[in-house]
Amino acid sequence: MSDSAQGTTDAVTESQVAQYERDGFIVVPNLFSEQEAAQWKEALKARVAELNKLEEPSGVCVMMPEMMDPYTSAKVQDAKIVGILEQLIGPNVEFLSVKAVFKNAKTSFNSPWHHDWAYWLGSNKISIWIALDDADPDNGCMRMAPGSHKQVADMQKVEDRTGFGNRISEDALQGQTIETLPVRRGDAIFFHDLTLHASCPNTSGRDRWCAIATYRDASQKDSSTVWRSSIVLSGESVNS
Repeated sequence: MSDSAQGTTDAVTESQVAQYERDGFIVVPNLFSEQEAAQWKEALKARVAELNKLEEPSGVCVMMPEMMDPYTSAKVQDAKIVGILEQLIGPNVEFLSVKAVFKNAKTSFNSPWHHDWAYWLGSNKISIWIALDDADPDNGCMRMAPGSHKQVADMQKVEDRTGFGNRISEDALQGQTIETLPVRRGDAIFFHDLTLHASCPNTSGRDRWCAIATYRDASQKDSSTVWRSSIVLSGESVNS
């Protein structure tokens, strides 16, 4: 673990930490500058092209630690991220994987309501949805159900070429508060893996690229078999 990956001073407020515990997500404006986010988008586009994944029907390319380009590797280990994660999940932080998610005229569909834990099981994880383009309701910004992480919602298993084989119907969310989260390039959404979330469809034809990096509390034994490698960013891991 390099010195640059160590957490720094507190990056979110006590009220934001409390909000994360209450709602299962927080929005952190300006996690990265617009220039950094634009550079990250170009780096990811080049790497996804190298992996022959730009035409994926899902618009998603998952990268394990050994698959990342150097710029992405540096960003997911950035001290700003580590500092916030230490506040939200504790002093032992482990990076698992990152997804490049790209929507355009070819991938205009919305992501259905789901929680991520259904896809990996094991200990709870935290992911960071980092906007590499401005995201709004017209080009596919995120939607979250506050407080839904406090219980495990039953997912329906379906056949889906877009990769969302686990989902929950809109009807099952009747009475649940829903928040739509437009963000600017460089903003980030930190969210618990049991928080129900979805995205708006991209009806604009504009790009909506984001990076979604996933981490875990390294002090918690994880029975998930999804990840064969990881990067310890602070503290120690019981999973090494």
